[in-house]
Amino acid sequence: MNKGQRTTGKTSYTLYILLGVLYVLIKIGFVGAGYLHPGAILHGLIPSLLTIAVGFFALREFKKPEGMIWHKIMVLFPVLIFIITPIYMFLKEKGEWLTQGRLEVLIIYEIMAIAQFVIALKQLKALRK
Repeated sequence: MNKGQRTTGKTSYTLYILLGVLYVLIKIGFVGAGYLHPGAILHGLIPSLLTIAVGFFALREFKKPEGMIWHKIMVLFPVLIFIITPIYMFLKEKGEWLTQGRLEVLIIYEIMAIAQFVIALKQLKALRK
């Protein structure tokens, strides 16, 4: 692997981790604007911490065969976030689940989960080569 490929790979991990940080920052922004209650920050912290941790561990095990499990988890977590977030919002908020800023948060979370999924798939595919 040449230096350019290694740098691109590490950049992808960094982007994956930064997207994880955004989960909680977006919730803080919406709470600060008055759209969501302060407890919503905790709901943003969970996917944030999980994706940051798995991204960090995958980066640490970059190009090591024993680190392949972290890369598979990198693919799994965004899929879980994509599926669980709307279900959780619906169960928690009932009839008002897409009002008062919640729809915007849902759309942002789903886009970020898709972006993380694409990044993770790219990294997993690169490792298998």
